[in-house]
Amino acid sequence: MTGKGMDIEKLLEWLKKYDLTELTVRDGKFLVTLKKESHAAPFPRQPLLGIDESGGSLASSARASEGGAVGLPAVPAETAGWHEVKAPLVGTFYRAPSPDAEPFVEEGDRVDINDKLCIVEAMKIMNEIESPVRGIVREICPGNKDTVEFGQVLFRIEERE
Repeated sequence: MTGKGMDIEKLLEWLKKYDLTELTVRDGKFLVTLKKESHAAPFPRQPLLGIDESGGSLASSARASEGGAVGLPAVPAETAGWHEVKAPLVGTFYRAPSPDAEPFVEEGDRVDINDKLCIVEAMKIMNEIESPVRGIVREICPGNKDTVEFGQVLFRIEERE
């Protein structure tokens, strides 16, 4: 950004150069959010939020089709049907919007679709991760400030109306 304000073309370049799907920048009193929809998956087809096309979790689908293959831990019966929210990118996991703030969610909290669950910071860009389902947070997998990998499970949410 320059002293003359935000350069939208530069932001669009960053979006493309770093293959981001969303970029939010604050410059003084202005806030700009750029989002792009990707119709071509850069990786083998895998939903970012951990939900397969049939609505089940990817982990339970893989285990069911492979009969508990080596390398996949056993799924306790009570977790069947839970949705796994996975990291859409590599970065640092933050449970709260700032160091002195309360966490977005705790285990046992009710969440609605699009409620903020956490932030994954990548290259100084704070990416807010939202709930894809309505339900109860049953497990928060990484610890605060842990490095997370693409596709790593961040949350397990039991879907409820």
